[in-house]
Amino acid sequence: MKGFDGMRILVLFTCFNRKDKTLTCVNTLITNNNIDLDFIVVDDSSSDGTTEALEKYHNIEVITGTGNLFYSGGMRVAIEAAKRRNLADYDYVMFINDDVRFYDLAVSKLVDYLAGEQAILVGATCDDTGKLSYGGSIKTSKWRPRYKNVMSGTERVYCDTFCANCVLIPKEIFRKLDNIDPVYHHAMGDFDYGCEARRNGVQIIASDFFVGVCNDNSRDNTWRDSNLSIRARIRKKESPKGLPIKEWFYYLKKNHSILTAIIYSISAYVKIFLKR
Repeated sequence: MKGFDGMRILVLFTCFNRKDKTLTCVNTLITNNNIDLDFIVVDDSSSDGTTEALEKYHNIEVITGTGNLFYSGGMRVAIEAAKRRNLADYDYVMFINDDVRFYDLAVSKLVDYLAGEQAILVGATCDDTGKLSYGGSIKTSKWRPRYKNVMSGTERVYCDTFCANCVLIPKEIFRKLDNIDPVYHHAMGDFDYGCEARRNGVQIIASDFFVGVCNDNSRDNTWRDSNLSIRARIRKKESPKGLPIKEWFYYLKKNHSILTAIIYSISAYVKIFLKR
């Protein structure tokens, strides 16, 4: 592994009311790490002591949110704050989710794997069983919103977008990319950001190793839960943390086609009424 003397990375994430997970994420990221890390964390007005706990770290800037930022809104605030920083002080910007339990030397392995290439590197994560949970995403259909979760193998895999559970971005790329689209409240903001990066000619690579553990989100008690009533599923779907029709239609039109947006905006409701 190469030397990393003088290298600095600015880490961005947002959090809300899961202090134990948040602190585990931070501690596992900085433990046995040989690269200097600074953090910008948007805590969306947690009531469980998250802010106070994070403020004890000398290298973490905590920004308190309104309580209604959700994931995409929180990351927009973090990205905006990062763009105001003197990025000349850093080599990379890193997006993470605060529910990742990082393995030792995960950051330096990512830097080593990217080897100075001007591309975005997605750090793959596994679930508790060792199965791939999040990584890069490849479109499996031009018209349908179908994606395959991938990581590299013997050859590098180049992707169409990503979930930002762990993403390493060279500062030059971060500078030229716009912030997460303000249309999104919670979901799809990071996916859209990745699609926008590709439209700007930026390559997205998936790592060939796991950077840590991050379990998939359960469908239980979400709009996808077929055990719930139709009314409850529609209510959850249209909530900020669901799949609001305006945001979903916008994403599909922007990243696929108007026909895809029409069909798949409707099909989500068809699934609900068919209890699928």
